[in-house]
Amino acid sequence: MKKIILITLLLSTYTIFSQSVRSININAYKYIVIDEINSETPGATRRYVVKALKKAGYTVVNLSQPLQTYTDYPKDLVSNKKLGLYLSINTQFQSCFNVAIGLFNHKNQLLLEKSAVSCGLLSSAIKASLSSLTSFNYRYDENLVIEEVEEEIVQPNEANVKDWAESGTGFFISKQGYIATNYHVIKGKSEFKISITKRGEVKEYDAKVIKVDKQNDLAILKIISSNFIPLDTLRYNLNTTTQDVASYVFALGYPLTKIMGNEIKFTDGKISSKSGFQGDITTYQISVPIQPGNSGGPLFDNKGNLVGVTSSGINKQLADNANYAIKTSYLQLLINSIDQKIELPECNDLENLALTEQIKILSEYVVSIKVR
Repeated sequence: MKKIILITLLLSTYTIFSQSVRSININAYKYIVIDEINSETPGATRRYVVKALKKAGYTVVNLSQPLQTYTDYPKDLVSNKKLGLYLSINTQFQSCFNVAIGLFNHKNQLLLEKSAVSCGLLSSAIKASLSSLTSFNYRYDENLVIEEVEEEIVQPNEANVKDWAESGTGFFISKQGYIATNYHVIKGKSEFKISITKRGEVKEYDAKVIKVDKQNDLAILKIISSNFIPLDTLRYNLNTTTQDVASYVFALGYPLTKIMGNEIKFTDGKISSKSGFQGDITTYQISVPIQPGNSGGPLFDNKGNLVGVTSSGINKQLADNANYAIKTSYLQLLINSIDQKIELPECNDLENLALTEQIKILSEYVVSIKVR
């Protein structure tokens, strides 16, 4: 039985599209340049990407090993950067492999974006993310005209925004700027920005890592920007009691912001099991829909109590809405291990409010996390 399940996992992928290859007139471009790879396994990722694109007939400019195709940029590309499309690849592992690609023109304008997930092999997720390119009958035609994309007006404070990647969600656990999230959201990164939305206004602050629990996939950050003003209150309670099966819960977070937008997203469901993947007692299985980007977000009960931290899910082709949240008792243990004294929220005045009112209040405590 286990062997059958393993085979199913290896074949399971799903994809998210932004627009078609045909719409960007790809036959007008002579090269695809491997521009940026953000991955825990950059060598393997580069190898899979180069092989797939070359097999589909593209001329790939890859200046790094493995599978280096050029030692320097081709002369015609140097003199005419319009000939190239520049490929950025981001991979993450959250129980399944999540791969996102972005295809940019010479002006760094995003022309094509696609995401894919595989609960088996990284190569399967990469193959699926590139499928719109590799399945297209590409033939370079020098007579085609590369259409100019209208320039967007970029504000000065948006400079270097390409350096930052939307990584996940977090939430305030104290009024002084301490924030909880998943460890995998900040893993391998050295700089962090916290985006806070309040009454429609977005403000960003720098943060640093205070403590991590790699085994239980938890991390605590703290806002360090001097212009951060501590919150007046946190109107929720941290409930470490194990929740019963069939208990109502809901999640707040910032999933797939490039595709779904920057507005906070609400999803709800039930506690499906008191244990998680393969019987893991540190997590709940929940029916709440979770997408990449929800990682590290809060899971609340119908009284506005924090009962979990959303973390991961199983591929939709295997099980619909089979996702996982880390129990708050393990978050409490991590908080208790910190040298600094953190004043945790102990407010339960949301209990008698309508769900819509609870969400309005709790949304102000949920943040988007950027990393680089």
